[in-house]
Amino acid sequence: MEGQMEAAEARELAWAGCIPAVFSLAQDEVTTLEPPPCYHANLPRQSWLPLVTGEVVEHFLPFAPPMARASSMWMQCRGEPLRWQVPVGVLFDLLTSGDDQPGNGDMLPWQLTVRFQARPTDQLRGSVDDAKALVRSALKESAFLRCGSAQPVMDLSPLDDARIFEALCSASPIEAGSPAPAPSSGGSPPPLPPPSCLPPASPVSSQAAAGQAASQQTPAGKQGQPSASDAPASSPYEVYCQARTPLEASLLRSLGSRGERAVPTRAFVAQREWRQLPVAPLLPSGDPTTLADALALLLPRAFAAASDAEGSGGEGQRPTAIVQGVVVELNTPVSWLYEACSHPDGFLYVVCLMPQSQRTRG
Repeated sequence: MEGQMEAAEARELAWAGCIPAVFSLAQDEVTTLEPPPCYHANLPRQSWLPLVTGEVVEHFLPFAPPMARASSMWMQCRGEPLRWQVPVGVLFDLLTSGDDQPGNGDMLPWQLTVRFQARPTDQLRGSVDDAKALVRSALKESAFLRCGSAQPVMDLSPLDDARIFEALCSASPIEAGSPAPAPSSGGSPPPLPPPSCLPPASPVSSQAAAGQAASQQTPAGKQGQPSASDAPASSPYEVYCQARTPLEASLLRSLGSRGERAVPTRAFVAQREWRQLPVAPLLPSGDPTTLADALALLLPRAFAAASDAEGSGGEGQRPTAIVQGVVVELNTPVSWLYEACSHPDGFLYVVCLMPQSQRTRG
Protein backbone atom coordinates (compact mmCIF):
# COMPACT_ATOMS: atom_id res chain seq x y z
CA MET A 1 0.00 0.00 0.00
CA GLU A 2 2.85 2.35 0.79
CA GLY A 3 4.37 1.84 -2.67
CA GLN A 4 1.00 2.52 -4.29
CA MET A 5 0.64 5.76 -2.35
CA GLU A 6 4.12 6.84 -3.42
CA ALA A 7 3.35 6.10 -7.08
CA ALA A 8 0.07 8.01 -6.87
CA GLU A 9 1.83 11.02 -5.37
CA ALA A 10 4.51 10.94 -8.06
CA ARG A 11 1.85 10.68 -10.77
CA GLU A 12 0.05 13.75 -9.47
CA LEU A 13 3.31 15.71 -9.31
CA ALA A 14 4.11 14.69 -12.88
CA TRP A 15 0.73 16.01 -14.00
CA ALA A 16 1.37 19.32 -12.24
CA GLY A 17 4.62 19.72 -14.15
CA CYS A 18 4.83 22.43 -16.79
CA ILE A 19 7.55 24.24 -18.72
CA PRO A 20 7.62 28.05 -18.97
CA ALA A 21 8.07 28.90 -22.63
CA VAL A 22 8.50 32.07 -24.68
CA PHE A 23 7.33 32.00 -28.31
CA SER A 24 8.59 34.50 -30.88
CA LEU A 25 7.85 34.81 -34.58
CA ALA A 26 10.87 34.24 -36.86
CA GLN A 27 12.29 37.61 -37.92
CA ASP A 28 12.26 36.74 -41.63
CA GLU A 29 8.51 36.03 -41.46
CA VAL A 30 7.42 39.30 -39.81
CA THR A 31 5.40 41.35 -42.32
CA THR A 32 4.57 44.35 -40.11
CA LEU A 33 6.61 47.45 -39.28
CA GLU A 34 7.03 46.30 -35.71
CA PRO A 35 7.54 42.67 -34.68
CA PRO A 36 4.78 41.13 -32.59
CA PRO A 37 5.30 40.79 -28.85
CA CYS A 38 6.42 37.43 -27.61
CA TYR A 39 3.84 35.01 -26.26
CA HIS A 40 4.49 33.48 -22.83
CA ALA A 41 2.88 30.24 -21.69
CA ASN A 42 3.31 27.32 -19.32
CA LEU A 43 3.28 24.13 -21.37
CA PRO A 44 2.16 20.94 -19.59
CA ARG A 45 4.81 18.25 -19.80
CA GLN A 46 2.18 15.56 -20.37
CA SER A 47 0.66 17.06 -23.53
CA TRP A 48 1.58 17.51 -27.21
CA LEU A 49 2.34 20.82 -28.93
CA PRO A 50 -0.70 20.99 -31.27
CA LEU A 51 -3.01 20.54 -28.28
CA VAL A 52 -1.61 23.48 -26.29
CA THR A 53 -0.50 26.06 -28.88
CA GLY A 54 -3.82 27.17 -30.38
CA GLU A 55 -3.55 30.61 -28.80
CA VAL A 56 0.05 30.88 -30.03
CA VAL A 57 -1.22 30.50 -33.61
CA GLU A 58 -3.90 33.16 -33.10
CA HIS A 59 -1.35 35.52 -31.55
CA PHE A 60 1.16 35.41 -34.43
CA LEU A 61 -0.99 34.77 -37.50
CA PRO A 62 -1.89 38.47 -38.08
CA PHE A 63 1.84 39.29 -38.30
CA ALA A 64 2.79 36.34 -40.53
CA PRO A 65 3.09 36.29 -44.35
CA PRO A 66 -0.22 36.73 -46.22
CA MET A 67 -0.53 33.11 -47.35
CA ALA A 68 0.18 31.72 -43.88
CA ARG A 69 -2.44 29.44 -42.34
CA ALA A 70 -2.89 28.07 -38.87
CA SER A 71 -2.26 24.53 -40.11
CA SER A 72 1.13 25.51 -41.53
CA MET A 73 2.70 26.59 -38.21
CA TRP A 74 5.81 24.76 -37.01
CA MET A 75 8.42 25.52 -34.36
CA GLN A 76 12.14 25.49 -33.77
CA CYS A 77 14.42 25.35 -30.75
CA ARG A 78 17.86 26.78 -31.45
CA GLY A 79 17.33 26.11 -35.15
CA GLU A 80 16.18 22.51 -34.73
CA PRO A 81 12.60 21.75 -35.86
CA LEU A 82 10.39 20.30 -33.15
CA ARG A 83 8.59 17.03 -33.81
CA TRP A 84 5.07 17.53 -32.51
CA GLN A 85 4.61 13.74 -32.27
CA VAL A 86 6.88 13.72 -29.19
CA PRO A 87 5.35 14.81 -25.84
CA VAL A 88 6.25 18.32 -24.70
CA GLY A 89 8.23 17.25 -21.63
CA VAL A 90 10.21 14.68 -23.61
CA LEU A 91 11.08 17.31 -26.22
CA PHE A 92 12.31 19.69 -23.54
CA ASP A 93 14.44 17.02 -21.84
CA LEU A 94 15.96 15.95 -25.17
CA LEU A 95 16.83 19.44 -26.37
CA THR A 96 17.94 21.17 -23.16
CA SER A 97 19.66 18.55 -21.03
CA GLY A 98 23.41 18.60 -20.42
CA ASP A 99 25.81 15.68 -20.39
CA ASP A 100 24.28 14.15 -17.29
CA GLN A 101 21.77 16.69 -16.02
CA PRO A 102 18.12 17.17 -17.01
CA GLY A 103 16.62 20.43 -18.17
CA ASN A 104 19.50 22.93 -18.09
CA GLY A 105 18.32 25.92 -16.02
CA ASP A 106 19.95 28.26 -18.55
CA MET A 107 17.23 27.20 -21.00
CA LEU A 108 14.35 28.45 -18.86
CA PRO A 109 12.16 29.94 -20.04
CA TRP A 110 12.22 27.70 -23.09
CA GLN A 111 12.84 29.88 -26.17
CA LEU A 112 10.81 28.65 -29.16
CA THR A 113 10.68 30.18 -32.65
CA VAL A 114 7.37 30.09 -34.54
CA ARG A 115 7.33 29.72 -38.32
CA PHE A 116 4.64 29.46 -40.99
CA GLN A 117 6.84 29.00 -44.08
CA ALA A 118 9.76 26.86 -45.29
CA ARG A 119 8.57 23.79 -43.44
CA PRO A 120 11.14 20.96 -43.72
CA THR A 121 10.03 18.29 -46.17
CA ASP A 122 10.20 15.60 -43.49
CA GLN A 123 8.20 17.67 -40.99
CA LEU A 124 4.55 16.57 -40.96
CA ARG A 125 1.76 19.06 -40.42
CA GLY A 126 0.29 18.75 -36.96
CA SER A 127 -3.27 19.87 -36.25
CA VAL A 128 -5.32 19.30 -33.11
CA ASP A 129 -7.13 16.45 -34.85
CA ASP A 130 -3.79 14.90 -35.88
CA ALA A 131 -2.55 15.03 -32.28
CA LYS A 132 -5.75 13.49 -30.95
CA ALA A 133 -5.54 10.68 -33.51
CA LEU A 134 -1.90 10.08 -32.51
CA VAL A 135 -2.76 9.82 -28.81
CA ARG A 136 -5.72 7.51 -29.44
CA SER A 137 -3.61 5.24 -31.64
CA ALA A 138 -0.79 5.07 -29.06
CA LEU A 139 -3.33 4.41 -26.30
CA LYS A 140 -4.67 1.40 -28.21
CA GLU A 141 -1.13 0.18 -28.82
CA SER A 142 -0.13 0.48 -25.18
CA ALA A 143 -3.31 -1.30 -24.06
CA PHE A 144 -2.54 -4.17 -26.43
CA LEU A 145 0.99 -4.44 -25.04
CA ARG A 146 -0.34 -4.57 -21.49
CA CYS A 147 -3.27 -6.97 -21.84
CA GLY A 148 -3.24 -8.33 -25.40
CA SER A 149 -6.25 -6.32 -26.57
CA ALA A 150 -7.09 -2.76 -27.56
CA GLN A 151 -10.75 -3.31 -26.68
CA PRO A 152 -10.57 -1.42 -23.34
CA VAL A 153 -9.64 1.74 -25.24
CA MET A 154 -12.22 1.15 -27.95
CA ASP A 155 -14.86 0.82 -25.23
CA LEU A 156 -14.13 4.31 -23.87
CA SER A 157 -17.28 6.42 -23.81
CA PRO A 158 -17.32 9.65 -25.86
CA LEU A 159 -17.49 11.57 -22.56
CA ASP A 160 -14.35 9.94 -21.16
CA ASP A 161 -12.56 10.42 -24.48
CA ALA A 162 -13.46 14.11 -24.41
CA ARG A 163 -12.28 14.40 -20.80
CA ILE A 164 -8.85 13.00 -21.64
CA PHE A 165 -8.28 15.70 -24.25
CA GLU A 166 -9.82 18.37 -22.05
CA ALA A 167 -7.07 17.59 -19.54
CA LEU A 168 -4.38 17.66 -22.25
CA CYS A 169 -5.45 21.02 -23.73
CA SER A 170 -4.66 22.99 -20.59
CA ALA A 171 -1.74 25.30 -21.33
CA SER A 172 -1.71 28.42 -19.13
CA PRO A 173 -0.72 31.80 -20.58
CA ILE A 174 1.68 33.81 -18.42
CA GLU A 175 0.91 37.46 -17.80
CA ALA A 176 3.17 39.66 -19.89
CA GLY A 177 4.07 41.79 -16.88
CA SER A 178 5.37 38.87 -14.85
CA PRO A 179 9.07 39.42 -14.17
CA ALA A 180 11.54 36.84 -15.41
CA PRO A 181 14.24 35.55 -13.05
CA ALA A 182 17.28 37.80 -13.28
CA PRO A 183 20.83 36.41 -13.48
CA SER A 184 23.00 36.81 -10.44
CA SER A 185 26.14 38.91 -10.41
CA GLY A 186 28.20 35.86 -11.35
CA GLY A 187 26.39 35.53 -14.66
CA SER A 188 24.61 32.29 -13.77
CA PRO A 189 20.85 32.22 -13.20
CA PRO A 190 19.45 31.75 -9.71
CA PRO A 191 18.55 28.19 -8.74
CA LEU A 192 15.25 27.08 -10.22
CA PRO A 193 13.05 24.13 -9.32
CA PRO A 194 13.00 21.24 -11.82
CA PRO A 195 10.52 21.76 -14.68
CA SER A 196 8.37 18.96 -13.29
CA CYS A 197 7.85 20.98 -10.10
CA LEU A 198 6.92 24.33 -11.60
CA PRO A 199 3.28 25.20 -10.83
CA PRO A 200 0.95 26.31 -13.60
CA ALA A 201 0.23 30.03 -13.83
CA SER A 202 -2.63 32.01 -15.29
CA PRO A 203 -2.88 35.76 -15.89
CA VAL A 204 -4.32 37.70 -13.00
CA SER A 205 -6.02 40.11 -15.39
CA SER A 206 -7.87 37.25 -17.09
CA GLN A 207 -9.00 35.91 -13.74
CA ALA A 208 -10.28 39.33 -12.72
CA ALA A 209 -12.10 39.81 -16.03
CA ALA A 210 -13.68 36.37 -15.76
CA GLY A 211 -14.83 37.10 -12.21
CA GLN A 212 -16.31 40.46 -13.20
CA ALA A 213 -18.17 38.89 -16.13
CA ALA A 214 -19.53 36.15 -13.90
CA SER A 215 -20.78 38.65 -11.34
CA GLN A 216 -22.53 40.65 -14.04
CA GLN A 217 -24.33 37.53 -15.27
CA THR A 218 -25.64 36.56 -11.82
CA PRO A 219 -29.46 36.44 -11.99
CA ALA A 220 -31.26 39.05 -9.90
CA GLY A 221 -32.42 37.83 -6.54
CA LYS A 222 -29.86 35.01 -6.41
CA GLN A 223 -26.79 36.94 -5.37
CA GLY A 224 -25.03 35.36 -2.44
CA GLN A 225 -26.60 31.96 -3.07
CA PRO A 226 -24.13 29.17 -3.85
CA SER A 227 -24.54 27.37 -7.15
CA ALA A 228 -22.81 24.54 -8.99
CA SER A 229 -20.73 27.05 -10.91
CA ASP A 230 -19.32 28.39 -7.63
CA ALA A 231 -17.53 25.10 -7.00
CA PRO A 232 -13.80 25.17 -7.75
CA ALA A 233 -12.96 23.90 -11.23
CA SER A 234 -11.38 20.48 -11.44
CA SER A 235 -7.67 20.41 -12.19
CA PRO A 236 -6.47 18.77 -15.44
CA TYR A 237 -5.22 15.84 -13.35
CA GLU A 238 -8.62 15.36 -11.70
CA VAL A 239 -10.37 15.51 -15.07
CA TYR A 240 -7.91 12.97 -16.46
CA CYS A 241 -8.41 10.63 -13.50
CA GLN A 242 -12.19 10.73 -14.01
CA ALA A 243 -11.69 9.55 -17.59
CA ARG A 244 -8.88 7.12 -16.84
CA THR A 245 -10.65 5.23 -14.01
CA PRO A 246 -13.07 3.28 -16.23
CA LEU A 247 -10.26 2.55 -18.70
CA GLU A 248 -8.02 1.08 -15.99
CA ALA A 249 -10.95 -0.98 -14.66
CA SER A 250 -11.50 -2.38 -18.15
CA LEU A 251 -7.80 -3.15 -18.50
CA LEU A 252 -7.80 -5.00 -15.17
CA ARG A 253 -10.78 -7.08 -16.28
CA SER A 254 -8.95 -7.98 -19.48
CA LEU A 255 -5.84 -8.95 -17.52
CA GLY A 256 -7.72 -11.17 -15.06
CA SER A 257 -5.26 -13.16 -12.98
CA ARG A 258 -2.55 -13.24 -15.65
CA GLY A 259 -0.88 -9.95 -14.80
CA GLU A 260 0.49 -7.49 -17.32
CA ARG A 261 2.12 -8.96 -20.42
CA ALA A 262 4.51 -6.04 -20.92
CA VAL A 263 5.28 -2.52 -19.76
CA PRO A 264 4.87 -0.10 -22.72
CA THR A 265 8.19 1.75 -22.81
CA ARG A 266 9.86 4.09 -25.29
CA ALA A 267 13.51 5.11 -24.95
CA PHE A 268 14.59 8.31 -26.73
CA VAL A 269 18.16 9.27 -27.56
CA ALA A 270 17.14 12.12 -29.91
CA GLN A 271 13.92 13.38 -31.50
CA ARG A 272 14.25 10.88 -34.33
CA GLU A 273 16.24 8.21 -32.51
CA TRP A 274 14.07 6.06 -30.27
CA ARG A 275 13.24 2.43 -29.68
CA GLN A 276 10.21 0.57 -28.46
CA LEU A 277 10.12 -3.10 -27.45
CA PRO A 278 7.87 -5.11 -25.11
CA VAL A 279 9.44 -5.00 -21.64
CA ALA A 280 8.37 -7.84 -19.36
CA PRO A 281 7.46 -6.66 -15.83
CA LEU A 282 9.33 -9.62 -14.32
CA LEU A 283 12.62 -11.29 -15.15
CA PRO A 284 12.80 -15.07 -15.74
CA SER A 285 14.09 -15.33 -12.17
CA GLY A 286 10.86 -13.73 -10.88
CA ASP A 287 12.59 -10.52 -9.79
CA PRO A 288 11.08 -7.19 -10.90
CA THR A 289 12.50 -5.82 -14.13
CA THR A 290 14.52 -2.70 -13.38
CA LEU A 291 15.06 0.32 -15.60
CA ALA A 292 18.60 -0.93 -16.26
CA ASP A 293 17.18 -4.24 -17.53
CA ALA A 294 14.70 -2.41 -19.77
CA LEU A 295 17.32 -0.08 -21.24
CA ALA A 296 19.72 -2.97 -21.83
CA LEU A 297 16.98 -4.47 -24.01
CA LEU A 298 16.13 -1.19 -25.73
CA LEU A 299 19.70 0.14 -26.11
CA PRO A 300 21.89 -2.98 -26.18
CA ARG A 301 24.94 -1.34 -27.78
CA ALA A 302 25.16 1.40 -25.17
CA PHE A 303 24.94 -1.03 -22.28
CA ALA A 304 27.22 -3.58 -23.94
CA ALA A 305 29.91 -0.91 -24.27
CA ALA A 306 29.57 -0.06 -20.58
CA SER A 307 29.76 -3.73 -19.59
CA ASP A 308 32.84 -4.29 -21.75
CA ALA A 309 34.57 -1.31 -20.13
CA GLU A 310 33.73 -2.56 -16.66
CA GLY A 311 34.92 -6.07 -17.52
CA SER A 312 38.28 -4.76 -18.70
CA GLY A 313 38.84 -2.88 -15.48
CA GLY A 314 37.77 0.51 -16.77
CA GLU A 315 34.90 2.70 -15.70
CA GLY A 316 31.77 1.77 -17.60
CA GLN A 317 29.65 4.75 -18.59
CA ARG A 318 25.98 3.92 -18.87
CA PRO A 319 23.41 6.33 -20.28
CA THR A 320 21.76 8.70 -17.84
CA ALA A 321 18.01 8.06 -17.69
CA ILE A 322 15.58 10.97 -17.36
CA VAL A 323 11.86 10.45 -16.75
CA GLN A 324 9.50 13.41 -16.40
CA GLY A 325 12.46 15.77 -16.07
CA VAL A 326 14.15 13.83 -13.24
CA VAL A 327 17.25 11.63 -13.32
CA VAL A 328 16.09 8.15 -12.31
CA GLU A 329 18.19 5.47 -10.64
CA LEU A 330 18.69 2.51 -12.96
CA ASN A 331 17.68 0.04 -10.23
CA THR A 332 14.13 1.45 -10.12
CA PRO A 333 11.49 -1.22 -10.92
CA VAL A 334 10.08 -0.38 -14.32
CA SER A 335 6.52 -1.39 -13.27
CA TRP A 336 6.54 1.17 -10.45
CA LEU A 337 8.00 3.77 -12.79
CA TYR A 338 5.25 3.09 -15.31
CA GLU A 339 2.53 3.46 -12.70
CA ALA A 340 4.00 6.71 -11.42
CA CYS A 341 5.28 8.42 -14.58
CA SER A 342 3.61 7.06 -17.72
CA HIS A 343 2.10 9.53 -20.20
CA PRO A 344 -1.60 9.79 -21.08
CA ASP A 345 -1.01 7.71 -24.24
CA GLY A 346 -0.12 4.76 -22.01
CA PHE A 347 3.64 4.76 -22.64
CA LEU A 348 6.55 5.31 -20.28
CA TYR A 349 9.00 7.72 -21.96
CA VAL A 350 12.66 7.54 -20.98
CA VAL A 351 15.17 10.10 -22.26
CA CYS A 352 18.66 8.60 -22.40
CA LEU A 353 21.68 10.90 -22.33
CA MET A 354 24.43 8.94 -24.02
CA PRO A 355 28.01 9.08 -22.68
CA GLN A 356 30.23 11.37 -24.72
CA SER A 357 32.34 8.42 -25.91
CA GLN A 358 29.30 6.78 -27.55
CA ARG A 359 27.62 9.75 -29.21
CA THR A 360 29.53 9.37 -32.46
CA ARG A 361 28.55 5.74 -32.75
CA GLY A 362 24.78 6.37 -33.03
